[in-house]
Amino acid sequence: MPLSSSPADRAPDRAARRAPRRAAADRCPGAARLTQAADGYLARIRLPGGLVSAARLRTLARLAAELGDGRAELTARGNIQLRGLAADAGDRLTSALADAGLLPSLRHDRVRNIVASPLAGLDGPAGRDLTALVRALDAALCARPRLAELSGRFLFAIDDGRGDVAGLGADVVATVRPDGTVVNGLVTAEADAVDVMLACAAAFLDLNDEGTAWRIADLPAGAGRVRAAVAARLGLSPAPVPPVPPPSAVASAVSRPAGLVRYREEGMGGETEGRVRGNGAGSAVVLLAPLGRLTGDQLTWLADQSARPARITPWRSVVLPGLTDAAATLRAAAARGFGVDAASPWLRVTACAGRPGCAHALADVQADALSFGARWPARIVHVSGCARHCGRPAATEIDVTATSEGYQVAEV
Repeated sequence: MPLSSSPADRAPDRAARRAPRRAAADRCPGAARLTQAADGYLARIRLPGGLVSAARLRTLARLAAELGDGRAELTARGNIQLRGLAADAGDRLTSALADAGLLPSLRHDRVRNIVASPLAGLDGPAGRDLTALVRALDAALCARPRLAELSGRFLFAIDDGRGDVAGLGADVVATVRPDGTVVNGLVTAEADAVDVMLACAAAFLDLNDEGTAWRIADLPAGAGRVRAAVAARLGLSPAPVPPVPPPSAVASAVSRPAGLVRYREEGMGGETEGRVRGNGAGSAVVLLAPLGRLTGDQLTWLADQSARPARITPWRSVVLPGLTDAAATLRAAAARGFGVDAASPWLRVTACAGRPGCAHALADVQADALSFGARWPARIVHVSGCARHCGRPAATEIDVTATSEGYQVAEV
């Protein structure tokens, strides 16, 4: 599959002439721009909505083995990272990713940051599958050259009304419910949600005329100014914005499930196992990746189970929809090292790369993470190798940080 090469992408355009003038360079890794780490180079492959097909999982497993250290890291935005790459791996990597459909536009590589409710359409009649909306947003984003100016930190979220990804602090949030769609506090039709989301991103670029802001929150009164600009441009009305629950409440209530996905029968007074609403029959399961990291064999096994695209969640787990025998899948997953129920420490314990992968790290935090998790068996624990706290979930309750004098513990 060729990379996007429209005339706007080939020729110098307004986006190229208006390079952001932020205080520091945008160091967010991408697939086309590798970032150096202590264990080699790092590539971050964007998976809008966390969606990844079986064929693409196999491609990622192969690239991890051929070009990297054999593992894949799941990120807090539902993307995948490959580590241990050689300095000259870029061309082979981007070519293979483009062939697999994982890199539709080089220019937009680092701005395709889209999260979506991972269980949308799977666990209850009120929700609906968001796959088509995610893909439409990604395609429209890549079709607008100017939006390549967005930083790699800018985030879009599509929530099915349960509040899981709406609580992640995204710059542009669309909440899609049966009773209406709201984008950043503006009422719109679901069919127009993509245009309104991208209008919010464009309004941010207009307001960021000095080029110093990374995200909407970095602009003085940024959220209100963006909302007013889009409302005036598109003739939209404001909607009451419900309060966003604290991250810990979101995490415990809806966003960190594990094991079998249960279909909630609204008004029926119970739950039904083994039924899934949405396209395709079968059950769904949520598998927890140990410290958010998967081996090539685990990736290949996931591909073998995937009748429908898997969903990588912002909580570093994997949703497998459309299974014919969920119980057998859970048993096989447990044998391969996945967490498969609420008793798994991987539901609560996370850690950054740490030593030896990161030059900034002061400890091998991956080796120490389980012991810290055991100290607080009912709390969400993150272990950081340094004060930068890379990859720390918003729902963290116990923050453990390596220092030159040992670990420092703080309650969040």
